[in-house]
Amino acid sequence: MKKSILLFFTALSLLFSISITTAYAQTTHYEADKTHWVWVSADSKYGKLYAPDRVTVTSRKNGVPVRIEAWIKTTYSATGAAETVPAMKLSKEIPVASTLRYSLALVEINPQSRTLDYLEEIFYDANGKVLVSHKYDKPRIKEITSQAFDENFYDAIIDHVFDQGETKRAKASDRWITLWRHVGPSLTASASADTTTIRKRGNDVFVWTWEETRKNTGGVIADIKFCKKVFNLKNYTYKTISYSHWTTKDRWKNENSSLNGNYIAIVPDSREDSEFRAIENYVKANPDWAARYQI
Repeated sequence: MKKSILLFFTALSLLFSISITTAYAQTTHYEADKTHWVWVSADSKYGKLYAPDRVTVTSRKNGVPVRIEAWIKTTYSATGAAETVPAMKLSKEIPVASTLRYSLALVEINPQSRTLDYLEEIFYDANGKVLVSHKYDKPRIKEITSQAFDENFYDAIIDHVFDQGETKRAKASDRWITLWRHVGPSLTASASADTTTIRKRGNDVFVWTWEETRKNTGGVIADIKFCKKVFNLKNYTYKTISYSHWTTKDRWKNENSSLNGNYIAIVPDSREDSEFRAIENYVKANPDWAARYQI
């Protein structure tokens, strides 16, 4: 449910597999003997690939990679193209969305902050003709969460450089850990933490959490809070640094303007106390994972 609420990329159909294979075959003559693309993932709208030979560590600190450049490739079904062209504001350059068959992008990854920045993007038709290209003066920065379209790219490239199991953890059945659960007369509320996002920096632990409220009758979701939190293990405090809220009436709203960025003391036996204890226990049990890629 966590993925399906925000993303629409979960159904891989045989028909699309055929169309993606065809699109890839149509472009092979353009890239033959030049770039080796490795398949990452696909669904009914998009296929995702990256070029292992074009992954480059451009900056290190204390011997640890802090900047990684890579080329990625996205292939589009007709539905994926129809969704992408207006979303990327490319309707003027690509008036017939179905002519978009694939794109290449130069990206820069910062593993310490879990960000993927788009530096350059090139959009092609089925014959390898450039439809439009963009070099960004200010990179399009994406933080990688469970809801990010770019998560598969990030995981594959980071695993290529570090080989510490990002892809495996993202697909693990225990990716999400329960923080707390409360059953009321008509509603049940619960919160969980995404272990792929857990990062320990000094005494601070960064993590994305998913809190949802469901009606006991029918299990219909009434409310979701998707937050990036920081727990200070030394001072027993926390703060929320990113917050999106979903309701049946308003759908998704960015609530970052409501945050002040200040640490808050955790009240004993509160929900935040349960969150703190669960996160602390996970970090203690998985110290290498929590501290991965740190400098």
